[in-house]
Amino acid sequence: MIRRLTGIVAACAAIAALGAPVGATPWSPDGAGINPSWIGGRAGFASAGAAGTMLRRQPAPVSPRTAPLLRRLRKNTISLGGQMSYGFVRGSSELNDHFDNGLGYAFRFRYMLSKRAALGISFENQRYDGRAGLPVSTTQFATDSQLVVTTVASEAVVWFHREREWTPYLLGGLGYASPNVIYGRKEFRRVNEGPFLVVGAGVEKFVRPRVSLDFSMRGYGEVGNSELSMFSQISAGIHLYPGD
Repeated sequence: MIRRLTGIVAACAAIAALGAPVGATPWSPDGAGINPSWIGGRAGFASAGAAGTMLRRQPAPVSPRTAPLLRRLRKNTISLGGQMSYGFVRGSSELNDHFDNGLGYAFRFRYMLSKRAALGISFENQRYDGRAGLPVSTTQFATDSQLVVTTVASEAVVWFHREREWTPYLLGGLGYASPNVIYGRKEFRRVNEGPFLVVGAGVEKFVRPRVSLDFSMRGYGEVGNSELSMFSQISAGIHLYPGD
C-alpha cells in the first residue's frame, strides 16, 4: 500500500513539472518561490532574443526619391515657339536717322541636340515707326513711312541650370535681313538688305510638362549697302514641346 501511494505521488509530481507553462517561476524548496540563477539565465536569453528580433525587423534605410522635373528635356525633340517683341533701331545707318522703335512678332523652331543645347531657326517681322520730331519731308524717307524688317536666322541655344524652376540661356547665330520702307501711300522700297549677327540671352520657365514661358533680349548687327544698322529687341512669349 505504501509503495503504491509513493508511486502515485511521484507520477503527479512529474506531470505537474512537465505541464508547467514556459516562463513560470519554478517552485523553490526554501519557500521563496524564486530561483535567482534561473531568473538570470532566462531573462538574459529573453532580452537578447527580443533585441535581435527588433534589429531584424527594422527596414533598411532608403534614399528619398527625387521628384521628376516638370519639363520636357528629351533629346531629338522639335519645339515651336511664338513671341511678341518690342525693338529699337540704333547704329550709324540712314535707318537710324529716320526710324526709332516699334512692335513685332517672331516664330522660333528648335531641335534639341541634348538636354542643354539646341539648334534653332527664327523667323521675325519687326516694325519700326518714324522718329518723332522730324520735319515733314517729301523724300523717300518721309515722316509717315514705316520700316518693316523681316529676318531669318539660324541660332545655337545653350541652357544653364536646367534643373531649376527658372532656366537661363544664351544664344547666338547668323541670319539675313530684308528691311522694307513702307510709305503712307502703300508704296515700299527695300533698303540696306544684308546678313546680320545676333546674340542674346533669355530665361525659360515651364508651366506645364510641354509648355514654357520664354523671355529674351536680342541684339542685331546688320551690314547692308556698306552701312551698319544696329537693332535691339525685347521679346516675350511661349514655347511648346510636343509629345511623341
